[in-house]
Amino acid sequence: MKKYILALAFFCTLEFVHGQTSSIIGVVKDPSGSPVNAATVKLNTNQTFLTNFRGEFSISGLKAGTYKLSVSSVGFQAKEETIILTDGEIKSLDLTLASSRESFLNEIIITSRKREQLKEDFTSAVTVVNTQAIRELQTISNNASDILAAAVPGLGMSSGSSSNWGQNLRGRQVLILVDGVSQSTPLRNGSVDMRTIDPSVIERIEVIKGANSIYGNGAAGGIINYITNSNKNLTQKVGFKTEIASTGSLVNPNGTIGGRLNQSVFGRTGQFDYTVSGSYEQTGKVKDSDGDIVGPTYGLSNNKIYNAFSKLGYQINANQRLQLSYNFFSSLEETNLKEIMGSQRNGRKTLAIEGTTPGDPPGTRWNHNALLNYSNNNLPGRTSLSVNTYVQDFNTLFFYSTNFENGGQSTIQSSKKGIRADFNTPLVSKRNLAADVTYGLDVLNDVTSQPLLDGRTWVPKMDMLSKAPFMQLQATLFNDFVINGGLRYESMNIGVEDYSTLKPYNAQTKTFGTSVNVKGGDINYNNLVFNSGLRFNKFEFFKPYVNFSQGFSVADLGLLLRGARVNDIAKIQTEPVIINNYEAGFASEFKAFRFEASAYISKSELGSSFIEQNGFYVITRQPERVHGFELAADVIASKNITFGASYSFVEGKRDGDNNDQYNDAADTYLGGERITPPKYTTYLRYSPGSRWNIRTDFIASGSRERFAPNATGVYKTYEGKVDAYEIINLSSSYQTTKSTTLKLGIENLLNADYFPARSLWPSLDQYYVKGRGLSFTLGLAAQF
Repeated sequence: MKKYILALAFFCTLEFVHGQTSSIIGVVKDPSGSPVNAATVKLNTNQTFLTNFRGEFSISGLKAGTYKLSVSSVGFQAKEETIILTDGEIKSLDLTLASSRESFLNEIIITSRKREQLKEDFTSAVTVVNTQAIRELQTISNNASDILAAAVPGLGMSSGSSSNWGQNLRGRQVLILVDGVSQSTPLRNGSVDMRTIDPSVIERIEVIKGANSIYGNGAAGGIINYITNSNKNLTQKVGFKTEIASTGSLVNPNGTIGGRLNQSVFGRTGQFDYTVSGSYEQTGKVKDSDGDIVGPTYGLSNNKIYNAFSKLGYQINANQRLQLSYNFFSSLEETNLKEIMGSQRNGRKTLAIEGTTPGDPPGTRWNHNALLNYSNNNLPGRTSLSVNTYVQDFNTLFFYSTNFENGGQSTIQSSKKGIRADFNTPLVSKRNLAADVTYGLDVLNDVTSQPLLDGRTWVPKMDMLSKAPFMQLQATLFNDFVINGGLRYESMNIGVEDYSTLKPYNAQTKTFGTSVNVKGGDINYNNLVFNSGLRFNKFEFFKPYVNFSQGFSVADLGLLLRGARVNDIAKIQTEPVIINNYEAGFASEFKAFRFEASAYISKSELGSSFIEQNGFYVITRQPERVHGFELAADVIASKNITFGASYSFVEGKRDGDNNDQYNDAADTYLGGERITPPKYTTYLRYSPGSRWNIRTDFIASGSRERFAPNATGVYKTYEGKVDAYEIINLSSSYQTTKSTTLKLGIENLLNADYFPARSLWPSLDQYYVKGRGLSFTLGLAAQF
């Protein structure tokens, strides 16, 4: 650690000897004078920036000279300016973009580990959920799982609960990040990581699909990175933003009324910039289309949700910056509802009534994140550096269960400490060839366990130390061919102490099995994974790509340990899951139309999935193949109408006889916890005037029936039949004054009567709950 501190101090001193530099600051507005958020501002130096929610941008560290600046955003004509700077000058610009039907934003991606990378330089599928879409969808639901389900092709439908269990990306585990810091617990995946931050502090969400090694363990299906609100382009000394909202059911409002409040303060003083915000939400009872309270397991009724966020920055000079951020999140469900168990076999839903539930309030008790970033964009050789040191402490409590002997509640406890150093060095920059390399080191200590609240050990403490050097090369040939390729070496040690398993519960006989004393020890992994891809960007109407990437995962080690049937962890099949992901796709743009398509095959020689075997739940380690495709289209129909649609399909099987064929009698389909039904989405955004915006979303799940029930009509766990369903949501906002906006959101506009997919495929009566009925959100936002 001393070496890292000394290196950081050295880099901090490099820039103080530089001379006076110049800056460009500005505001981008639409024809009505409203700010344009997330517009792309690009210099001919290949530096690219995004405007903030007030349309502001700031570019510093420039030498005297002549520059060409271009600004673009969806729905507007691109604008170019020639700027002449003198030494020490601060040039101020006020730019207005004309409306257009012929412009799509070429988004910037930062999850690539580079300082910035254009989306169309990726050789794999990427989805960006921008600020506008987040705020529109947040008006309907403040649950990030719901926002992602509506906006991201390839991601499963929302569970309609506080858990994202089964909401996979392309049939595999997804790694959730906040500003690059993992919120997931891949050593013991609790599936509550999508809902660990309030959407009000998220500026954009970047989703990189398919197995990859950008951030290492846990990204078997891809990466979802929540990027928090930026301070970079703040200009005023003090600013305020306040949002209040009320929520409830429109079917049977009694007891359903809830509310939320968010307050933020932000600004810039000299070289310091800051954002501080806090939010509180209290939900009422959640009711289905019949007006009944939905079952309380992983429930959203009577939740108390807290979020505190701060980001402090210090601009050392034009090229160096220090930034410290912190986020706290907590969401607990009050135990004042009693479960009335239904029967999936008999078509009787599970619901809740007033009463008490054993145990402590379940939910995320705390999630602390702290991140310190140092960046330097002007090291020798035009190298840039980003160093991140971070800590995360996470604790979630699950609901009381009689599946433990004498009952109990389990809690996942995870503590992470890590440091990441990313370097980017240009290798060559010529007319027909440009290349750069990104390289660095990830060091992570992750200590995770899953005890019961009363102290019994279910999953023993797993103490992991990971060191992973990586390198990623990107080259552009003749301005049209983009080539990507990279390596990552995973060197990992996981220490486990001696432990005794809990007696396993048999779902058929309703009895408990036998406990096993297990000798602990060290588990070591040393694996090299790589990726390569090619994209051809010459023609706007057809930009094809092909990609191969590998992913590394320890296969939810905690499940293997808690289900051990041998007396030594050396005898447990703890080999990692190495995923080979093959993908091909293309993007097409023609005037106001954009279309994207991708198809993939994801294979692993040793998979990891749950099955029910003689009443017990066990992990099976067999070869797996997952395949699917995604289609998405967007159209700017006029200056005030935009619409789009997407379709996602995924399927997967196990190779039961290990012959690399997946159509034999021994081969079986993967269960619903891994494979989601087909998903259809459409949206329509309409602006009747410069102050009024309306959005409707149609979100539909197809059906999936891959398994047969037993003689009594009951399906095995994870093999339940999923029926199709559709819902329509509506959001609207109206700017009453320059600083205030009214918002209205309607969820399940037609009050559809349906069971979410997550209520059906587990084939467990406890989860057999209906989806939320017709509900509203009414809010007011003010910004000064």
